[in-house]
Amino acid sequence: MKKRKRRIRRKVSRFRKMKIGAKALNLGMFVIGWAIVVALAWLYVIGFRTETIVSDNAMSPTYEEETIVRINRAVYIFSSPKRFDTVAFKIGETRSNVRYVRRIVGLPGETVRIEDGAVYIDDEKIAYPYNDEPIENAGAGSREILLGDNEYFVLCDNYNARMDDSRSNNIGAISDRQIIGRAG
Repeated sequence: MKKRKRRIRRKVSRFRKMKIGAKALNLGMFVIGWAIVVALAWLYVIGFRTETIVSDNAMSPTYEEETIVRINRAVYIFSSPKRFDTVAFKIGETRSNVRYVRRIVGLPGETVRIEDGAVYIDDEKIAYPYNDEPIENAGAGSREILLGDNEYFVLCDNYNARMDDSRSNNIGAISDRQIIGRAG
């Protein structure tokens, strides 16, 4: 206890030697406080306030064409995407601003197949709650697709009007590195 008091007295005497008054200390703490607030606001804007425009009718009726959708980029830092999450992602490793908004159906390690107009995950039929119609074109999903450790199978909500999702050979299963964040 005595050692602690001595240390505190030494620190106080150092401040006195530097002739830093209480006003200067208060000003320094004020500046540091504002710097922290600005840094937190900047992190909030970067992490939560990214936006994209849905440029097609692939996610109709959930998101209509020309809808501005907010992307939460920070949510998947602390958790993994879940089935039926709506995510924004990029195709390939380009730096373009083209972002797709689709719904996750298949999770890492699962087997996905589209047969008789329905989605099967590990040979069990799942109810796709965002569209009641049978899937007319299974595309690449007509055969079993085994998803890797970091891969997801995404599907449009308006899957009979559009096919630019994991059923397309151009897109296929997407990796977690391609996912920008949760759209919503």
